[in-house]
Amino acid sequence: MVARLLVTVMVGVLAALGPWQTAAARHHHRAADAIPGQFDYYLLSLSWSPAFCLQTPGAAECHGPRRFGFIVHGLWPQNEHGWPEHCAGRELPGEVADGMSDLMPARGLVFHEWSTHGTCSGLDPAGFFDLVRRAYIGLVLPGSFTHPGTPVQQSPAAITAAFLQSNPRLPADSVVATCSTQGAPRLREVHVCFDRKLKPRSCSREALRQGCQAESLIVPPIR
Repeated sequence: MVARLLVTVMVGVLAALGPWQTAAARHHHRAADAIPGQFDYYLLSLSWSPAFCLQTPGAAECHGPRRFGFIVHGLWPQNEHGWPEHCAGRELPGEVADGMSDLMPARGLVFHEWSTHGTCSGLDPAGFFDLVRRAYIGLVLPGSFTHPGTPVQQSPAAITAAFLQSNPRLPADSVVATCSTQGAPRLREVHVCFDRKLKPRSCSREALRQGCQAESLIVPPIR
């Protein structure tokens, strides 16, 4: 009975966190004795909002006058093997979180990303989210993703190639397309790797293994 109750509670907690957090939980582990500022590179995670909204239609980013395409999931400190999480750090001021609403429309996501990943950057909250913004605006999103009105079926390699073509400075193995693992594979996220000064670099083997293995995946349209 106790074991069954614990399983029930955990399922409820994961459901409450939402897909953007459960996805992170599936793919991340905490490095032992994580120390702020001690890591090898950054991974910028861009979430394809239309796919998220199919799973969680009640989310804030899925309503209102603006329809989102890619939003920033996070900027994650990474190591060549493993990655730090939940380092000791300052509390995130509300005004800093509010200032990210154009890139990260769910306020809870901003707080989650700071506590889980930003605290390991060695930066203060304002400095970290300034870096997040700089990483995002330094990318050119492929034109096919600016406002697709109909579903598109593409291979993960084609999606990666579109990012590389729009951003010639990116090395070939610095971009990874990930997809949903339940039902028909849909584009979930695109990951782009940078060094600590936001210069493009190759992703680690660990990060590359997160890429979608499906022959093709569906890119849901912006509505």
